[in-house]
Amino acid sequence: MTSVTLRKLAIPLILSLVPAGALRAQEDRYRTRPSDFRYGAPPGRPLRVRTSDTGIRIRGYVAGRVRTYTAGAAGLDGGELVVGSEYGRVEIAESDDDQVRLQVRWEAFGEGAAHPGEAARRAIEETAVRVHMTAHQGRLMVRVWHPTLGFTVPGAQPAWFGVRLQVPARGAYRVSVEAFHGIVAIRRLTLSRGAIRGRAGEKLKGIGGYIGGTELYDVTLAGDVDIANPTTPHGAPITARVRVASTCRLTASTAGDINIAVQPDPVLGVRAWAGANNGPARVAIDRGVKRDGAGGTFRNQEQVESAGYDRKPIRLEVRAASEHGKVNVASIPAAPLPEDQPAAAP
Repeated sequence: MTSVTLRKLAIPLILSLVPAGALRAQEDRYRTRPSDFRYGAPPGRPLRVRTSDTGIRIRGYVAGRVRTYTAGAAGLDGGELVVGSEYGRVEIAESDDDQVRLQVRWEAFGEGAAHPGEAARRAIEETAVRVHMTAHQGRLMVRVWHPTLGFTVPGAQPAWFGVRLQVPARGAYRVSVEAFHGIVAIRRLTLSRGAIRGRAGEKLKGIGGYIGGTELYDVTLAGDVDIANPTTPHGAPITARVRVASTCRLTASTAGDINIAVQPDPVLGVRAWAGANNGPARVAIDRGVKRDGAGGTFRNQEQVESAGYDRKPIRLEVRAASEHGKVNVASIPAAPLPEDQPAAAP
């Protein structure tokens, strides 16, 4: 009996050992269904929103649609941004004026269907969108998610739901993102608090692991930020380039690589711990002092803090851990900084 024959015999045996209810639950995940998000409308007065919509356009077996929302936010300072997308890229960045701009992009692929274009169209039609923009106590509130998720039949391919959100850079924002199969990028905003959850990376057929992941680029931290990606072997990477405005904590966990760069400042003290099981864990801080007793069960770990950390007026604590990737945390100036004044604002 060949190994191929043994494998063919083993597959039905394995499937027979899986409870029927578990198989049905798995199948139900890949047909049109309610999404995993249970958000509601934010408090506040609804903003006057202008919309434009391309409608669904079909090209071959691909269907797409783009809807744009625009609202004025003059007089609002910071706020709260909540985004949920099971499949799709999420980008949040600053606008260069007083406008809020939100672009929602649907894409669906109908390969495997007798009429693939129509199958893709139905998947988009079955993926609803909820968008709320309000003003509450002088702050901007935005929530966007899809309460349903459409799949093609046959093929069980989901509709992709991409979000691009631009908000005025004034003030600090509390940001919450749940994204499971798409890159998450937050750029050039100040965060009063942040939480990013899910498999925030992109899977491409034929390429192992996740492409891209979570990125914070030129983000200013004014409160705690937590990034939690799965710790399975193919977890998405995390990259962060941050400045620090007030004492806070940055935590990052995943199975992929983690790279965190903190802009140095004479008034800033950094205490960083890095842990990794299957890769190196390195911390590099200008004039840093190594500390023992980092704790944790990771095979490789390192903790370093700025000299005089406890006396610094602003302090950042970093904890970064990866099960299967490498971890780097750094706060090194390009040239020596003066001791008696903070670094110039960008």
